Amino acid sequence: MLRCAWCMKKIKDNKPVFGLSVKFAEGANFSNSEGTITQIKLHTRNTSVPMIVTASDSKAKNQGTDGIFTLCSERCGEKMKDTVKKELTTFKEFKDISLK
Repeated sequence: MLRCAWCMKKIKDNKPVFGLSVKFAEGANFSNSEGTITQIKLHTRNTSVPMIVTASDSKAKNQGTDGIFTLCSERCGEKMKDTVKKELTTFKEFKDISLK
């Protein structure tokens, strides 16, 4: 079961899941976590949240996505997007929230 990376609520199987795709900044290395869900420190929130790290041979990685935050709503997605913009030492860019 997935958790929302913003509010940490469990996302039930029959509910929509939103995703925020990110590209890591130069020097941010999560290669040891490829293909897994890992906890990532968000300094501006002073907390750690779950993030899917794409596998090196995945379609998402080939399309330029290094990580994906799962989110329960567009509202949580907007808050996460604002936070990602501030986390410049970890993230280079992000793609808009999309319904998965």
